[in-house]
Parts: sequence; C-alpha cells; structure tokens
Amino acid sequence: MARPVFVLEEVIAMLQTTSAPKRVVEAFRQHAEAVAAHRPSTVEYDDVQVASGYGSRTKRGFVELTINDQRTQMDVKKAREIGLMLLESAEAATSDEMLMTLLRDKVGMSEDGEAMQRILLDLREIRQGSRKTVYKT
Repeated sequence: MARPVFVLEEVIAMLQTTSAPKRVVEAFRQHAEAVAAHRPSTVEYDDVQVASGYGSRTKRGFVELTINDQRTQMDVKKAREIGLMLLESAEAATSDEMLMTLLRDKVGMSEDGEAMQRILLDLREIRQGSRKTVYKT
C-alpha cells in the first residue's frame, strides 16, 4: 500500500495547525531544507511510459505503466480510474497555484506566513471533503 507524500509547506501548515511553537516550526523547516539540499538528484524529471497489452493467459487487455524504473500492470478499468485521478489532480494543482498567486500578488499575503498555508489546506478540504488523499487505490 502506498503511503501519502507531503510537500514541506503542507507539513509546516499541519505543525502550525497543531499550535507547534514558531521556533519548533522554523527549526523543522531549516532541517528539512538542509536534508533536501543534500539529497542526490540524478533524475530531474520522471520518465513516464504507458503501453497497452493483451494477456494471452487471461484473454484480457491491460495497461502497463512505467515511472522511471518502476513498472506495474493494471486492468483497463483501473487505468481509466487513474487517468481520471490524474486529470482531476492536475486541475486541483492549477487551482491551488492560481489561489496562491492571487493571495500573494493581489492581496499581499506572504507564502512564508501561516495564513496562506491554512487557506490552501481549507480550500483542499472544501474541494475534496478531506485534507487527506481522496483517492486510495
């Protein structure tokens, strides 16, 4: 089962929501940024490949998805479900970016402050019905 992955801003917002002291939040941010700076980055983008196939044993079509060196096969129904999830997530990401740009450039809020991060988490909760991963497969 896949585990959810959070970006630093989401973790910081969660810490702030739990009333963690500012010094703790800032220390966590500095440590996370230091760790990220030392992470090897041999791949600057993900190599994504998708192929269709036919199972001679199952007599069914399938979809093969490869991301970098990880390959998986799934039935056609699951592939369509994942495709829809990707499209919906892309739309949500665009919405998140537009909101953050509006708050930063037109309203004058700082992305470093907790207000923008809380607003973004609230928007996700309203949009998805949860702050957590909505689609679990």
